[in-house]
Amino acid sequence: MSAFKTLRDISNNFENDLQRVSTELFSAKIAENFEDNIAKKLQDLSLFTSKLRLLRAKPLSNNPQITEQVRNERSTLQEYEDTATSKVLEQQIVKFLTQSHAVKALITSPSRKLDPELVERKEKIITSLAEFRQQECQLRHLQSLLTEKEAQLAAVRAQWDTELGQLREMRDGVDGDVEVEMGPLHKKLRTLVDKMELMRWLVAKLATCRSGHYDWLTDPHRRLKALHMARQAHTVEQFLES
Repeated sequence: MSAFKTLRDISNNFENDLQRVSTELFSAKIAENFEDNIAKKLQDLSLFTSKLRLLRAKPLSNNPQITEQVRNERSTLQEYEDTATSKVLEQQIVKFLTQSHAVKALITSPSRKLDPELVERKEKIITSLAEFRQQECQLRHLQSLLTEKEAQLAAVRAQWDTELGQLREMRDGVDGDVEVEMGPLHKKLRTLVDKMELMRWLVAKLATCRSGHYDWLTDPHRRLKALHMARQAHTVEQFLES
C-alpha cells in the first residue's frame, strides 16, 4: 500500500508541475513582435552606415587637393555638370551594351525555339543589318572614289600651272598684233579647263551624296574643302588675264 501511495503522490506532483509550466508558457508576454525588432535593426544598420560614410568622408575632405580648391557657384555647377554627364554616359553605354547583347542573343538563337513575335523581330533586325552593310560598302566606295578624284584634280591643277606659266611667257614675249589664242597651248589649256570643270561637277556630286546627317562642323572626310574647290569655276580668259 505504501508503494501505491508513493506512486499517487508522485503522479499528483507531476500533474501539478505540468499545470504550472503550461500556465507559465501560455501566459508569457513578448515585449515587441518580430516585425518591430527587424525594423529597429534596419534603422540601427542605416544609422551605422551613415556614421561609417561620415568617418570615411572626413579624411577625404582633409585632402590638400580638396581643401585648396576655390568653391564658388561656377565651379560647383561645373562639377555637377561633369558628374551628370558621366552618369548619363555610363547609363547610355550600359544600355547600348545590354541591347547589343540582347540583339546578339536573339540573332544567334534558333528560330524554332523563339516565339512568333521574336522570330518576326529577328527577321527585321537581319534585314536592317543587311541594308546597313550595303550602305556602308557603298559609302566606302564613294569615299575612295572621292579621294581618287581629288588626287586627279590636284594632278590636273599642277599640269595647269605648268601650261599656264608657258602661256604667260609666250604672251609676254610676243607683240600685241600677234594672235596666240588659237595656238596648240591655248587649245591644250582649254581642254584642261574643260576637264577641270567636269571634275569639279563630279566632286560636288560626290561630296554632297548622302550628306543629310553629315557632321559638317568636324568634317572628318574633308567634304567641306572639296565643296569649296568645286565651287570655284574657272575659264581660259580668267587664267590668261590673271
